[in-house]
Amino acid sequence: MYVTNMFFVTLLVLVSVVSGEVNSTEGVRASRMAWMKGLLEHHDWINILNGNHSLPEKCEADLRQYIIALNQGLLWASKIYDASGQYTPNILFGNEYWLGSQNACRDLQLKQYYAQTPPFPTTFYVAKINLTVDGDHVPQTRPMLVGQCVPASCSKDALKTLLDSSEALIAGRAAAVGIDASFTTLYVRPVPGSYDILNDPKFHILGAAMLVVVLWMFVASVYEGYLERRYRLKEQEDLELANNNHKPTSNNNANEDEKVSDEDNKDKDIRRETCGMWSEIILSFSILSNGRAILGTQKPNDGALTCLHGMRFMSVLWVIMVHTYLTIFYIADNKTMRVVTERNFLYQSVGNASYCVDTFFFISGLLVTVLFLRTEDKKASRKLNKKPESADKDINKNLNGYTNSALSVSVISQETFYEDLLDQPTSKGYSKQEIVRMTKSFFVLFLYRVVRLTPAYAFVIGLNELALRYTHDHTVFEPAIFDHINCDLYWWRNLLYINNLFPQKDMCMVWSWYMANDTQFYVIGIILLLISVKHIRFAMVSLILVLVSSWATTIYVSVWHQYKARIQEPFEMFDPLYDKPWSRIGPYLVGMMVGWYLHKTKCQVRIPYWLVAVGWPTALVIITSLIFGMVDGYFEVWPTAFYVSVGHTGWGVALAWISVACCCGYGGLINSALSYRGLLPLSRLTYCAYLVHPTIMMYTSFLLDGPLHLQNSMVLTIYAGYAVMAFLASFAISLAFEAPAVRLLKIISAGDRSKKSVD
Repeated sequence: MYVTNMFFVTLLVLVSVVSGEVNSTEGVRASRMAWMKGLLEHHDWINILNGNHSLPEKCEADLRQYIIALNQGLLWASKIYDASGQYTPNILFGNEYWLGSQNACRDLQLKQYYAQTPPFPTTFYVAKINLTVDGDHVPQTRPMLVGQCVPASCSKDALKTLLDSSEALIAGRAAAVGIDASFTTLYVRPVPGSYDILNDPKFHILGAAMLVVVLWMFVASVYEGYLERRYRLKEQEDLELANNNHKPTSNNNANEDEKVSDEDNKDKDIRRETCGMWSEIILSFSILSNGRAILGTQKPNDGALTCLHGMRFMSVLWVIMVHTYLTIFYIADNKTMRVVTERNFLYQSVGNASYCVDTFFFISGLLVTVLFLRTEDKKASRKLNKKPESADKDINKNLNGYTNSALSVSVISQETFYEDLLDQPTSKGYSKQEIVRMTKSFFVLFLYRVVRLTPAYAFVIGLNELALRYTHDHTVFEPAIFDHINCDLYWWRNLLYINNLFPQKDMCMVWSWYMANDTQFYVIGIILLLISVKHIRFAMVSLILVLVSSWATTIYVSVWHQYKARIQEPFEMFDPLYDKPWSRIGPYLVGMMVGWYLHKTKCQVRIPYWLVAVGWPTALVIITSLIFGMVDGYFEVWPTAFYVSVGHTGWGVALAWISVACCCGYGGLINSALSYRGLLPLSRLTYCAYLVHPTIMMYTSFLLDGPLHLQNSMVLTIYAGYAVMAFLASFAISLAFEAPAVRLLKIISAGDRSKKSVD
């Protein structure tokens, strides 16, 4: 019995000792979470100030006053403490931001609003630290951004000294309780920095250009408003005069008048008389006519190709959604939620979203081919019928609904080439004169494209550089895009459309790789089209060889790098593959073939119903498998090689069926949705929306006071806002740069035709 009692007594003592250790202060301090919560504790700074340090005298005095007031519970000191970054939950769920609040640090000084304010001005700094906590909690060194609200008398070097002194105290606490942890301060930077955008020469240049354009737009709009009002008054006077002097006319004359009236009504945007060339140049910046051209929902001249508008608009929305997710991922305080999100089956629509850009390539190839062949037929018909061409009739007409880069084909330069070529006797080869004319036509076509696309592009490059420079200076985050440096050094690569041939880290506006690719594809496409005027078979064989060689090159590069495609890292092979023309040209070439087919058949194709029944499911299966086919989240080396090579062409093949079926009357509800006239204005804005939307995202996101909490519902809400902002900004840029460039090109083209007809 005695032994049994002693056993229970001993057991109770042990339980009491263990329980006491768990609930003691020493036990709590041994907790990893308790240790992390004690980091950057301002109450401990008094011990540092009492020890060895090298802080400036004024800084030390203000810090002492602050800490004493904090310990006394004064409100202004508590606000400073509250505005500084401390331990924030979710550190084990990917949190990298203990930022506090820059706005709170600035607001607490406003004496007109608060009775208690600090006796000294305050400033805000962001320190970058490396944190490691044993092998389980934070096993890999995690870079953390920590905000600190301190007296303005303390410079960034003084705060760095203070934090360095804290490291020894923090390390001592960890060692005392047996925690293997480290805390290292890398650097400290003020927020905001010293950058003054008002003193930036590039801001002055961009601002002056914008001012000139805005004034030009205002003058042109007022002038056009005056011309339209005068035109309406004249029409009213003519109508009244006609009613007063009404005389019956024959039915033949009435029919002729109706025909003339129908021809006049073909261009409903013309609400004034045609002016001289210099007046038209001024009027090319008018908000009235350009706004009507952009926002008009009347049926465009392209007729049956209206389904392309919906495809292009939906693709831009897809791009914006993907970029929204990537932006929110970067500034979220629960970054591990990205891993959770990536496990979702539907997230493959984000991770495998590179195909949305393939839609642009497909549309570009299709439109370039259709416009080129239409111009060829028009010129050949005019040459055979010997009909003179009216030079000034279309001077005020805007282009049809397509405002993408695919419409950079110059009508006048094509027609000149065709006219000269038709004058020559046909032969199997090319004469020296034909080669010269083809070369001249090529450079004119390319020049027209550059002149049309570059004004809006150059403006966005300048705007993006300034926006990112201001953002980097004022953000509490660390944006991974350095366009304020790259655009300053390498803007010329963008304007030469060769930026995709350089490493991603040196690219200005990384997303503009599409512009470079599309321009390079345009060069290849125009060469093939010029050749096809005389040697269609050779052009087709060359196109197929280019397509096959692109597959072979992409497969070789992919296998050489042993690349395994993963949903988590869609841009892992950005430099070798993602943005390179040899891996992305497939959809463009497929688009060219579809454009040739639709033009030759005039969209009058009788498709057997069994083929329709097979074609639609096949196209949808291809699209679905390419987007959602990565069931395990990755592919092995060889499946990846075929996925990144043939996959892009497969996307183009699926779009080929959709385009042919919709244009030939077999699209049903899908064609009705894609061809909805309400999408026409939005489709015209896709070019500028694509260019400007990442700038809007970075500027608005990185100027937040703190991180966001990642949740799908919140991301989708922000995405909707970004989409609206992108299209509003696109409308302004299109009015100021894109639409005037189109108008000016048409004026120049009309002038060239006028001179030629006179000659």
